[in-house]
This record gives sequence, C-alpha cells and structure tokens, in this order.
Amino acid sequence: MGSAVLAVALGGCALTAAPSHDAVVAQALPKGTNIPSAWRAPGAGAGAVADDWLAALGDPTLVALVVEALAHNLDLRQAADRVSIAEQSVIVIGAQLEPHVGANVGGRTTRDDEHDSNSNVTVAYADVAWELDVWGKLRAQHAAARAGYEATALDYAYARQSLAAAVAKSWYLTIETRELLALAEKSVGIYRELAQLVQLRRAAGKDSNLDVADTRAKLEAAMSQSEFARQSYDEARRGLDVLLGRYPAAEIDAAAEFPALSPSPSTGMPAELLERRPDIIAAEREVIGAFRQQEAAELALRPDFSLSLVGGRVGDPVLTLLRLNPWFASAALGTAVPIYEGGALRAEVKIATAQQAQAVAHYGSVTLKAFREVENAISNDQLLARRLPLDESQTQDRAEAVRIATVQYVAGRRDLLWVSNLQSNELASDADLIKLRALQHVNRIFLYLALGGSFDAAPAAASR
Repeated sequence: MGSAVLAVALGGCALTAAPSHDAVVAQALPKGTNIPSAWRAPGAGAGAVADDWLAALGDPTLVALVVEALAHNLDLRQAADRVSIAEQSVIVIGAQLEPHVGANVGGRTTRDDEHDSNSNVTVAYADVAWELDVWGKLRAQHAAARAGYEATALDYAYARQSLAAAVAKSWYLTIETRELLALAEKSVGIYRELAQLVQLRRAAGKDSNLDVADTRAKLEAAMSQSEFARQSYDEARRGLDVLLGRYPAAEIDAAAEFPALSPSPSTGMPAELLERRPDIIAAEREVIGAFRQQEAAELALRPDFSLSLVGGRVGDPVLTLLRLNPWFASAALGTAVPIYEGGALRAEVKIATAQQAQAVAHYGSVTLKAFREVENAISNDQLLARRLPLDESQTQDRAEAVRIATVQYVAGRRDLLWVSNLQSNELASDADLIKLRALQHVNRIFLYLALGGSFDAAPAAASR
C-alpha cells in the first residue's frame, strides 16, 4: 500500500494537453474571419520569405550601423535582461518540484557558578521537505513559467528585428533630411541669382521696386528654410546616435543619396506568417502560459501533500545521565485541505480564466495587426513603385519649364511672377521626389519586418 501511495506521489496526475496551434487560431480570430491562401494586395511575390534582408539592401554602412546598435542599444539590453529574469524564474518555480534539504548545527553552554561547572548542549540534524505534486499544480506552474520565458525570448528576438528596422529607417531619414538640406541650399543659390538678375533689370528700368522686394523676400524665405532643413538633419542624426547607443552629437554623415532599391521580396502565404513572426509566436506562448496558470489555479482547490524527514543528534547532559540515545529520526506525511478561504481560491480561478481569455484575444489582435501590416506594405510597395517614374518625369518637366521661362523673362516675354511661380513649383516637386524615395525605402523596411524575415542569416524566431 505504501509503495502504491509513493508511486502516485512521484508520478502524479498528467497535465491536460495544451491547446494546439490551430485551436488557438480558431478561438482567437472572430467568427467568420478566414485566413486566405494568398495575400489580397496585388503584387505579392511568390515563394518563401527569405532571411538576411539587411544584406539585400546593398548598403555596407547600414550593415555596420545595425551591428553597432545591436551591441550598444540600451532598450535592447533591457530586453535581454528581461529574458534572463524569465529564465531564472523558471528555475525558481521548478525548484518547488524538488526536495528541499537543509541542515542545522548549534550548541549552547550554560555556566553553573555555584558548582563551578559548565553544561554543554549540542544539536546537529538534517531535514528533507518535499511537496508531493500529486495533482500537477506545481508542474502546471512550472509549465506556465516556461511558456512565459519562451514568450519573453521571442519578444527579445522581435526586438532585435525591430531595432535593425528602426536603424534602417533612421538611416534613410538622415539621407532624406540631408538631400532636403542640399535642395534648400540650392534654392538659396537660385533665388540669390534671381535677385541679382532683378536688380540688374531694375537698374535698366525693366523691373519695378515691387519685383525687387518680392524677390528679396523669397530669398530670405529660402535662407530660413535652409536653416530649418539643417535643424531637421541634425535632429535625424541625433536620433540615429541614440539608437546606436552613442552620445547625440549629430556627427554621423549620411549618404548623399539613396541606394538603389532591390527587387520586391517574396512574401510567402498568410498562414505561414503565424509560425514565422516572433511577436505572433510569443503571443501564442502567452496563451499557453495563461492556460497553464488557469490549470494550476483549479488544481489549487485540491488537497496538498507533503513529505518530511528529520534526523540528527542531540548532545545533552541530562540525556547522558539517563543513558538515552542522543540520535533521533522522524518521518511525516502531511496533507493540507482547503476548507474555507473566503472565496480566494475560487476567485483565483476566475482571474486565471479571464487572463486566459485576455491572452487569446491579444493573440487575435496581434495576428490581425500583422496581416494588416503585410497587406499595407505589399500594396504600398507597388503603388510607390508606380508613382516614382511619374514624379521623376514631373521634376524633369518642371525644370525644363523653368529654363524656358527664364529665357523668356530675360528676353522680356514673361514677367517675374511667372518665373518665380514656376521656380517654386520646381523646388516643391524636387522636395516631393526626395520624400517619395525616402517613403519607398522606409516602406520596404516595413515590409521586411512585417513579413517576419530576419535581418541576418538566422531565422527571426530563433534569434537570441
């Protein structure tokens, strides 16, 4: 009988099977929400999603910046520490499944001045305490902690991917602001030349004082815009500095122009995203962890069993005088039955149940958000690619219009207002083209991150 009880205590009841991936997806997504077999946005590339997208950008400077950020970014360092904390928490909770062994050694001396003698008492014993996980409550708690650790590790993996993407986007922002600064400085030169031309024509009686004042105002506005552009460029560089873990000194020199954009990547299938993106997998592990916590809360309603063993020796003059054996040993098997807890245990079950439902809803929210990000990025990738040649052609036409109008103005066939308006439109068109190229590069980074591909050769969900 004793052997049977010990076998049950050691083996315990098996835990309930955790919900499968398909079951979590079905429960998380709203009723009627079906995952299509292919992306709905036009232009989705066939084939599996590839890793190492950073190398595909063909920018060695950007690669070096990402490596530096991974080594020194303070937010990423905090994320790594959270992983270490979660890992040690698994050990702490798992230790409850093991016997706890302790030892105690002590002594006491009592002085009897009347008889001029000392009385010495020594105690040395060891104890073993073990909570028998008969129902599986401790194993459920340990499984929940492990799922939490896995989710934290996956969050860290996604943080690495997000940091690489943030550095790339910040790098493209610095390029954009540098190009806008160069354009602003170019506009100052253009309006300065125009102001000089107006001054000459005014001296020749061909232009009025109004033309001189208006041109001078446009030159001053261009000079002000140039200072604002310099401010934006410095702010963009300081933002990049902080991502790299540097002091924000605004000393990084951005590239003079955007690198050539690589072809659109393969996008895989929507269902594959759920098993590739670290943040989605992390949300699924949180569902499993909440499931185990709910199971542990229900098992806490059952009796607890514990086993304790104590053995040692007591050295005492009285025992010696009575010729009693100073060695002792004891064993006990105890149980604690929850009878009345003021409803606390039932409330814990309800809390854990609500937390499990919350985790499921969170998983559904993360999943739908990820699908939206991919669909938007794929669609924008195609739309921006179609817009780019149109904007490039527009800027060329506006530049030609300014050239012709300037010739006609010098010849007296056009007035200054006509030339000035065309010049302003050309500069605005140039600025829009710079911003469009930046948007195209940034959207490509959004697409890489949304698809769950890794910035390096290792799969994103395995990066740590």
